Amino acid sequence: MRIILCDDDTVFTQTFAKRLLTVFKKYGITPEIVSAHTGVEVLREITRRPTDVLFLDIDMPEKDGFSVAEELSAMPSKPLIIFLSGMENLVYQSFAFQPFWFLRKTHLEELPRITEKMMQLLNSRQIHYTVTMNGSSTRIPITEIAYFESQGHYIVVHYNERSLRFKARMSDIETALSKYFFVRCHVGYLLNCRFVQICSRTSVTLTDGTVLPVSRAKAEETQNAFMAYMRSLRP
Repeated sequence: MRIILCDDDTVFTQTFAKRLLTVFKKYGITPEIVSAHTGVEVLREITRRPTDVLFLDIDMPEKDGFSVAEELSAMPSKPLIIFLSGMENLVYQSFAFQPFWFLRKTHLEELPRITEKMMQLLNSRQIHYTVTMNGSSTRIPITEIAYFESQGHYIVVHYNERSLRFKARMSDIETALSKYFFVRCHVGYLLNCRFVQICSRTSVTLTDGTVLPVSRAKAEETQNAFMAYMRSLRP
């Protein structure tokens, strides 16, 4: 496992790296921890080698954490982002960049619980949904799938700003993925709660701005699924 810790406070990065190593001992893992001190430096590191997790300060010179997160969003394979900041007023603003977590520097005691959630998600990335079409198969990590859309006798899966059209039954996909926070918000849509930014009784807005309808019959189920997902993220 490769972790990058990006903060312009060098003393903090040293002490936090030691804390991380202690927490990961529980899992029998000794991660590679790389320290970076500017946004430019961390982008260079991530481009150089695949990275699993990025602890990212927000208030940094040259390029702040939000700018780094925006650039990372265009990458096909990006690390989990955990914003690490003492600026609690930026929590809601950070949601636009779909971080895994916002860890306040004044609440570092939350790190063990966050690490547990992080390990669960990293393990779930090993779970794939296989799309078969024209005699070939494509395996897609379920954490990259935003939603499935029904189009007649076909299904379109939307993931990583791409889509594939294949023959399947939405009910079969729903059965296979419902335990991973996928919910049927409408007869024509099965969405991944991880990508929901706004959830109402009539529609959901995804992190990329896509708006999907929520049927009256599915409103309560959709909201319950989204709340269950949000509860799963709490320390």
